[in-house]
Amino acid sequence: MKKIIITSGGTSEKIDNVRKITNSSSGKLAMTIANHLLEENNNLMIYYVCSKNSLRPTDKRVQIFEIDGTIDLKNTIKWLLTNEHIDYFIHSMAVSDYTTDYVTTIEKLKKSIKKYNNIDEAFKNVEVIAGSKISSYEDNLVIVLKPTPKIISIIKKLSPSTYLVGFKLLDGVEKEELISVAKKLRNKNNCDLVIANDLSSIRNGEHIGFIVDKNNDIEEAHGKEDIAEKLVRKMFNDERI
Repeated sequence: MKKIIITSGGTSEKIDNVRKITNSSSGKLAMTIANHLLEENNNLMIYYVCSKNSLRPTDKRVQIFEIDGTIDLKNTIKWLLTNEHIDYFIHSMAVSDYTTDYVTTIEKLKKSIKKYNNIDEAFKNVEVIAGSKISSYEDNLVIVLKPTPKIISIIKKLSPSTYLVGFKLLDGVEKEELISVAKKLRNKNNCDLVIANDLSSIRNGEHIGFIVDKNNDIEEAHGKEDIAEKLVRKMFNDERI
């Protein structure tokens, strides 16, 4: 039996216990890909790692792992890659690039700058707003963000033999730039395929995707069904599922 991880939806990063910064994604493309895989092969198991509101397949061969933030995602896929032999990893989730470091106010930051007379020291030592819920009476909030772990970078390190499909999303760029950035993602993370998307085409209801492989062959697809069908066929051709 072949085992496949598919990530879907978007991660959410806490500001406090009731507020979050969220990457918006319905997970529709990931669900479409999962359904195409399930139609093509009976002898597989899909570990579907997704956000709470992500669309998801309902087949009995799909095991759902619901996650919230990027650290939760990292821990889940690390566990799966360590404890299961994963043949394919389709990483289509919209992962947050940043998470909350701390929350303060402009007034507190001004005081800190005045005290330390140095921006770096002021940000390091500023008085932060603590507690499970930030008061709605606080004015001029400042949310300081820090980078999240790059999830795609750990997949081949944990499981070198896993066939990795990455996704790259940009907004309003020319085709040449989109494909160039996709190739950089592929090379940096040792992906076998990268699906390059432009948000402007998705926004216009077209969803044009470019499937870039290790040989720099590029296949264009139009719409989620077409992207899923061509991706699955490409995976079949590269390595029989």
